[in-house]
Amino acid sequence: MKRLIKFGTLLMFVLFFVSCGGGGGGGTPTTPSTDPDPIALPLPSNNPPEQNVLILYDTAGPYGVQGKTNAILLENLLGHFDLNITSKPADQYIANEMVDENITTVFYLGTTFDVLGYHANGSNEYNSYMNFYKDTATQNKTIVWINYNLDLLETEWDANVTNWGVGTFEESTGFTSFGIETNYNRVWYKDTELYKGIIPFATPGADTTNCYDEGNNTYACALELNTIFISENNTLASIYAETNSTFDLAVSTEPYITQGGNFWFIGDIPFSYMSEEDRYLAFADLLHDMLGIDHIESHKAIMRLEDVNSKTELSDLIAIADYMQSQNTPFNVATIPQYEDPFGVYNNNLTTTIKLYESPIGEKLKEYYFDRRIDIVQHGFTHQLYDYINPYNGVTAEDFEFMIVTDVNNDGNYTYEGPSENDDGLWAKQRILDGKAILDAVGIQAFAWEAPHYMAGPNHYRAIKDIYPIQYSRLIYYPDESDKSKFVGQFYPYVIRKDTYGYYVIPENIHNIEDTPNEGYRTITSADIIHFSKKLKVVRDGVASFYYHPYLGTDELSKIIPGLQSEGYTFVRATELVE
Repeated sequence: MKRLIKFGTLLMFVLFFVSCGGGGGGGTPTTPSTDPDPIALPLPSNNPPEQNVLILYDTAGPYGVQGKTNAILLENLLGHFDLNITSKPADQYIANEMVDENITTVFYLGTTFDVLGYHANGSNEYNSYMNFYKDTATQNKTIVWINYNLDLLETEWDANVTNWGVGTFEESTGFTSFGIETNYNRVWYKDTELYKGIIPFATPGADTTNCYDEGNNTYACALELNTIFISENNTLASIYAETNSTFDLAVSTEPYITQGGNFWFIGDIPFSYMSEEDRYLAFADLLHDMLGIDHIESHKAIMRLEDVNSKTELSDLIAIADYMQSQNTPFNVATIPQYEDPFGVYNNNLTTTIKLYESPIGEKLKEYYFDRRIDIVQHGFTHQLYDYINPYNGVTAEDFEFMIVTDVNNDGNYTYEGPSENDDGLWAKQRILDGKAILDAVGIQAFAWEAPHYMAGPNHYRAIKDIYPIQYSRLIYYPDESDKSKFVGQFYPYVIRKDTYGYYVIPENIHNIEDTPNEGYRTITSADIIHFSKKLKVVRDGVASFYYHPYLGTDELSKIIPGLQSEGYTFVRATELVE
């Protein structure tokens, strides 16, 4: 069997990677177990929300869809907290809504430049913005203003100081809007340099138009900054993060995230071109301060052994398990219940199906599970789709299961046609149930699931949540479900108690070893994973989470585990992260 490879893909503006892997091995039957499950399956709590939060976003203009897209990403990230979240277009805001709905914090995503220019003066949409501006000035709520149109708010605010009975915008915040500048590509937070919208490695098909080429296939693509001027004799404004340029010496260091009174300002969209070392991490950490919900400083780490199936080499599994036990470190196993090789690619041209309980891997997993050395994550059903090349060869752990993918030109420029079986939720749910039945027969129980290659349709996700309310992965989201060929991916620096699908999400965020990537994709080493973990430490309660393939042996693993520990991380069971 060949050494399997992995690839990454740029999904719209979010750098988002997918996994694959595998191994080999024989198979002897195991007897389905009737022993009781020794590990109580944790379920997310249903604590009452701490606050009511409102997300408002722009929808006008040629890039109007970016408003809802970013609102989804923001709502997901806010799912780290116990909140009651309402998300809606800003042009549907109702006068006094902040008070009437007992809103504590309002997030505004200014994704359309000069948004008032798209609405006629006196129209319902225009008046909604005017009502929003007035309530922002007068209702004493926490406002988090992201990206464009601060000047529009300030103009309306200052024109109505007398009518509204308030001080000027500058008097209330300690700063003023100062226009838009460019060539900013780094953000500094907690003495740590972070990317500002960088594509770390441009993969085939990546759009680098208007990006700055930093060399080594790295591109700076979010160069724009909405600047502010801090008032002289300022006593209100505090700068939490700053931004600068590494290639334009004429660019001065400017505020990136600033608080003035109960008003926060972020100089661009922190979700654009986010990666493992992006300013997205600074924003994620400062959400605690914006909401006034502090979490204890804690740096935990978890590891997931990926793509374990009936054909994984037993010796590889044993070697890794023995090493992890020597380090007194629990780990998780992403388990594929049924192996398929419909074209006999690795089985002498013979169609091959092996259920996990027909393999010695199943028996060994059961042993480790009952010894409490591992926790189980169900990784799809077969991690491939029927006798379909999707897009490689139809073999388990290589192909996609819940997404149709093509590579028409065989050049690594993949096309995501849409979810499998037209995003049929019942079909996806039954597929996971079929896999779960195999795990039950082995005598092991998964506490979460992970979509193969981190991809599934929205209805797939929602239906499978009935079986597994916990997802241990990165996920993709669909801003417009009428076109399911378009989606965005998101990773999380910490646990998400509720994403927009309703999942409790255990994160994966510092990647995996990419020793033999497809042509045009980047290599990732143990040093890179440790480097990503250093950046993640700016998040006060971040969880450093990586995955690892069995065929790699223990050489790289024996670098990563002590490397993360030396950075101050403590390895825990992933199940301990469920509250």
